[in-house]
Amino acid sequence: MNKTPGIVSMGVVALAATVALAVGGIARSDGGDEHQEVLEYRQSRDILSFEEILKAVRPNIEGEIIEAEFEQEDGIPVYEFKYIDTSGRVLKIYVDARTGKILKQETD
Repeated sequence: MNKTPGIVSMGVVALAATVALAVGGIARSDGGDEHQEVLEYRQSRDILSFEEILKAVRPNIEGEIIEAEFEQEDGIPVYEFKYIDTSGRVLKIYVDARTGKILKQETD
């Protein structure tokens, strides 16, 4: 995204820090600067806050989230959550970052 970042509010910084602590950090599959990309999307209001995404996805996850990644899939900003379910299986759930809609679930 080629937008010049504006002034980052303390609320956004605090939220980013909370998210990083809550799920052990957010990674991006291509190794890019995910935090900057997420901030730019949030500043342009193109995606929901991570807190809103978690609220939408939590009822669909029975277990512990161990990883979250932000990525683009077919031009759609997506959060991928990896979690361990109550039976010990590692699963992934993909969520549209714009709407909070679950796109797919799969076994890792």
